[in-house]
Amino acid sequence: MKKLQLPIFLQEPETLAIFKDIAAAVPKGTKFYIVGGAMRNAMFYYYFKKKLPQRDYDSLIVGDHKKFITNLRKRGFVYGKIRRKTQAVLKKAKFKNAKTLNDFVFLDMHWVKKVDIVQNMKDHASFTINGFAIEVRDLFSSNWRKKVVEMPNAIRDLRRKQLVVNAVDNKHNLFAAMRFMSVGFKQPGKSDVDWLVREFAKSHKKRRKRNLEKLYNYVGGKKKAEKLAKKIGIDLKKLIALNAS
Repeated sequence: MKKLQLPIFLQEPETLAIFKDIAAAVPKGTKFYIVGGAMRNAMFYYYFKKKLPQRDYDSLIVGDHKKFITNLRKRGFVYGKIRRKTQAVLKKAKFKNAKTLNDFVFLDMHWVKKVDIVQNMKDHASFTINGFAIEVRDLFSSNWRKKVVEMPNAIRDLRRKQLVVNAVDNKHNLFAAMRFMSVGFKQPGKSDVDWLVREFAKSHKKRRKRNLEKLYNYVGGKKKAEKLAKKIGIDLKKLIALNAS
């Protein structure tokens, strides 16, 4: 019998157990979608058999978010640092005495009453390659791949490893582009780079520093980050200096 191949992030037993708890916590009449990065990584592994770094799970609650969060907390989830009007981060330890970030499952959750999931991705996915979503209960299906909702061009650009800017609702997507490039994605086009630079110039100084450190850690240091920036026509030192004033 052929072994069921779950999405790559569920192939760790501890994470699989937590996601089964998540699915069981979804109230009747509510849907909970895993969107963006986690599903992009799952699709990337499906096609290329290569893991991409996994930090948290962007997600969307459509329906009764209060009941869902209550159910999650009964199953051992606790609040993270972010709690806003339409967003919260919850986390659950994979095992006893968990310490590092990788020892937890983080859900970065947003909620709406109703949604066209494809339109939502069109409005918020930073790059076309992030335009994937799946309802959590479909993750455990033998044909989970067929249940993935895709934004137009998402699968085409992912399979080409092509970076195409879709929406800029994060002013640090310039750094995100360089992180993608460090794992084999092609550089964005010049007009997209210009757009990303203009958005970066609007970013807050404190968040800029934090995201710069994240870039260095991801790509393997400052020198490698500067090399990636140069590849897309940017002097990273000058960019940081300009925006630090």
